[in-house]
Amino acid sequence: MTTIPDTRPLRHWLHGADGPHLVISCAEHPDTGTWSRAITEPGSEHALVHAVIELSTCVAQATPAVLLELVAGGASGITVALDGCANPTDAEALVARAGPFLSALGRPETIDGARAVPRGRKHGMPWPILRESAVPVSRRVLFGRSGRLDLVEPSKHPTERLLAVLRELSGGEGSGTELDGIPTGVPRLTASRCAGSGVCARICPVDALTLTRTVLAEADAHQDAMAQFQLSFDPARCTDCGQCLHVCPESALDRGGEHVWSSLLVREQVSLRVGLIRRCARCGGPHGRSGELCAVCTYRAANPFGSTMPPGWPDDPGPALGQPPND
Repeated sequence: MTTIPDTRPLRHWLHGADGPHLVISCAEHPDTGTWSRAITEPGSEHALVHAVIELSTCVAQATPAVLLELVAGGASGITVALDGCANPTDAEALVARAGPFLSALGRPETIDGARAVPRGRKHGMPWPILRESAVPVSRRVLFGRSGRLDLVEPSKHPTERLLAVLRELSGGEGSGTELDGIPTGVPRLTASRCAGSGVCARICPVDALTLTRTVLAEADAHQDAMAQFQLSFDPARCTDCGQCLHVCPESALDRGGEHVWSSLLVREQVSLRVGLIRRCARCGGPHGRSGELCAVCTYRAANPFGSTMPPGWPDDPGPALGQPPND
C-alpha cells in the first residue's frame, strides 16, 4: 500500500513562514535545484519565503488532500513540478482534482502544474529545498513567537482526510453546497433486501460497512432468541471498490448514484437496513430473510444436488440422439 505523505511537519514550518508559494516535486525528480535557482527575482519582496518541497514519493501517488492541507497551512499557492515526474499524466490529474475545491470555496490560492521550469526570469537568491520529513523549525516558532499547532494525525482513508481539510478551508462557514458540482466518487448504497449475513462488512477492505447485532430476548423453553441487526455505511471511508456488491448472497446492495459533498460534510454513518434475525428452520443458523430458510438452505432446497443445470439446459438440449451435430 502506498504511503500518503504526512504534511504535519510542513504545516509547522508554514505556520512560521509568511505565505510562501510552494513548488512540489517528486522523489524521483533528477534536479529540483533547477526550480530553486530559476524562479526568484532579485529584490522580490517575498524572495526568501518561497520553497521547493521534495516529497518522499511520486506526486501522482498523493491525494488532493495533501495539496489542500498545505494551502490550509498557509501556502499562498502551489505549483507541481511535472517535468521530473515519472507519471506526469496522473500528477496533472491530481492537480485538476485539487484546484476546483479552492475555486468553489472562493479561496484566493491556486494550485497548478508545470511541465517545464519557467524561463526568461532573472536569477536571484535560490529558494530553499525542503524534504517532506526533514523540515527546519522557523525562528518564530523556535523563540515561541508563534502559537503551537495542534494537528491530529491524518486519516488513512483518502475521502475522510479530504473532508477534514475541506472543513478547515471553509472555516465552518457555508453548508458545503458550493462543492456539490465536484464529483465525489462515493457511491450512494441502498440495501432494502439485506438479510443481515454480514458478508459485505467482513469483506470490505476499508471498514466502510458495519453490521451490529442486538439481542432483544433470550431463548427459553418456549421461544427462540430474538435479535435485531443493523447494517451501517460510512461513505467517507468507501473507495467504491465494488467488492460488497459482488459477494452479497442476497444481491441486496444496490448502487444508486453518488453522494454529494454537502451530505458528506455533515453526515457520518448511514443506516442502510434494520431488521429482525430469525433462526433457519433447516440448519438453525441466524438470518434476516422473510422466509423460514436462510440463503444457503434456500439454495440447497432448490438445488438438492448442490449445483444448477448448465446454461442452455433444457432449453437447448443439443442434437437428438443419433443425429449429427449442427454445423
